[in-house]
Amino acid sequence: MEERQSGKGGNIIDKAFDGTHEVSSTKKRKLSVSRSPQRDALKTIYASLGGPEWTRQDNWLFNDHECCEWQGINFKGDNVKMLELSQNNLRGRLDDPILVDAFAKLGPTLQQLWISENAAITGNLPAIFANESVFPHLSILDVGSNQLRGSLHPAFAKRATPFALLDISGNQLTSYYRYNSTGINNDHGDDSVVDGGPTSSPLPHIHVASSLLTKPQCTDLIDLAIRHTEANGGWTMDRHKAYQTTDVDIAICGDKLLDTCNDHLRTTILPLMARLFELSLVDLAIEDLFLAKYSAEKDQQRMLSKHTDDSELSFVITLNDGFKGGGTRFIDDDTTVAPNCGAGVFFCGHRLHSGVEVVEGERYILAGFVRVYPSTPEGVVKLDCLLKQSKG
Repeated sequence: MEERQSGKGGNIIDKAFDGTHEVSSTKKRKLSVSRSPQRDALKTIYASLGGPEWTRQDNWLFNDHECCEWQGINFKGDNVKMLELSQNNLRGRLDDPILVDAFAKLGPTLQQLWISENAAITGNLPAIFANESVFPHLSILDVGSNQLRGSLHPAFAKRATPFALLDISGNQLTSYYRYNSTGINNDHGDDSVVDGGPTSSPLPHIHVASSLLTKPQCTDLIDLAIRHTEANGGWTMDRHKAYQTTDVDIAICGDKLLDTCNDHLRTTILPLMARLFELSLVDLAIEDLFLAKYSAEKDQQRMLSKHTDDSELSFVITLNDGFKGGGTRFIDDDTTVAPNCGAGVFFCGHRLHSGVEVVEGERYILAGFVRVYPSTPEGVVKLDCLLKQSKG
């Protein structure tokens, strides 16, 4: 007997199991679900996700076995409560309309869906999983470490009842704007792109853009972030475990702050980054975006010690003036870059750097970690050269 836990070492999130099913009398009981739309939905899920090739599929579709004996299914009463199909060689598009409809038929009673670490699950994460009218009891959704790609629908950030666990890590899903060569999530075309003003390169592969945002745009971002903190218990200080920052996670803010940042990503930040590093815009994806505060006041965060980022590319945009100190210091080159309000620095995240101490006033920045997913052999070569040169 063991307790079902998050595969990422999280809190206990279900009752005792014998490895497949909750230990209860339902295991041997004849259930009405065997003649219900939920059984048909389970059969569709099996067919749509390559069931015959699953690593674990005991009793699935055998006529002499009730659904409660199908491996990976847990019931509450006569209804499907949980599907546990992680690490099971599932394959198929998760956003296939037939498959989406099948999951929706389980929606009224489904509480947990575990389908992580199936490398052949593709497509986007359907927004319907965030719809509480369809999935009123869904508290755990684990789709981590698959091959999902695309923009995460805003409904996931704006859900009235937050998920106890929502794991989308290890995919190419993002809450942020991402250019797509098919036109998806790129409705505005190239006419709305802003050039970001003059650029300079104080060091190889470190670029400073002088006019990314106007002062009113910067002030608007700060005001939106402060309003969010006032309404949600203050600034967060524990998201980045190794090198903590006092910040606001743009992804969970939703509404105007997220929308405004996505506009800046679309019109200025990502197009300029692609041009400066000679990469394809379609290969760039924001992994983390946050508005951080440094303050010279007592017991406030004044600086950030030397570190590297996990991302291939990073950027820091200054959002205000009226402070002293601050900037990004590149350790190996003994060089500090301190852009003015509205300007920003772009660099390889693997480069050792630190946040310089603020000695007077408050400094606000918009910082982003950008992953690069090369879509062509040429892109692979360019990224490899960039990473090698940045380390060297």
